[in-house]
Amino acid sequence: MKQDILHVTQKLDIIEEDPETLKKEIYFSRIEDVGEDFVLVTPPFRKGFYLPPRVGRMIAGRVVSNKIPYLFKANLLRYRSEQIPLWEISMPSSFSKSQLRENVRLEVSLSVTLEPVPGSEEKVLIRTLTRDLSAGGIQVVLLKPLPVGTTVKVMVMVSPNFVLETQGTIIRLMPPMPPLDKYFAGIQFGELEPATKQKIIRFIFSKQAELRMKEKEWFE
Repeated sequence: MKQDILHVTQKLDIIEEDPETLKKEIYFSRIEDVGEDFVLVTPPFRKGFYLPPRVGRMIAGRVVSNKIPYLFKANLLRYRSEQIPLWEISMPSSFSKSQLRENVRLEVSLSVTLEPVPGSEEKVLIRTLTRDLSAGGIQVVLLKPLPVGTTVKVMVMVSPNFVLETQGTIIRLMPPMPPLDKYFAGIQFGELEPATKQKIIRFIFSKQAELRMKEKEWFE
């Protein structure tokens, strides 16, 4: 089973989650060798920055085999700094088919308009930018805080041909961290039509593919 899923030159995503914000970031890697009880991978990176090789750290990974995405967990056993730097990770004990497409989050800056509801007679419109986007919600920048639990109408300019209009709820508010003086609010979308979710997912995956293409020289 493991040998059928993992193979040399296979692309590998390492998923890092910030324990404070719960924001997930994807680092790109590639499998260089598959042993009986270990896997050698290139040091995970994103936007030109490598993930620090802390030996013993738990790794959450994702690979695609026969068009099926699989999730697994492994440990970083050691860092090999020979001719080609490599991470040696433990052979995953199990794999699970990924059902997290809606939770894949893209770090992206998009124009967004928020309208708190129920509103007063005079509309209050907040025009700002997203920090990230998923099919389940967005994180936005705020100059002034909105209370957790606030319901807002959301309009996101995803692309020139796709304007997302929906309703959401603020489920998380992060206070400013010096030197920044802005708040970051996590907004969970209400129920979206399946077709709308698929549009968001396709946009995210296309942007991730563009990023891979820009950085493909790291895999060659």
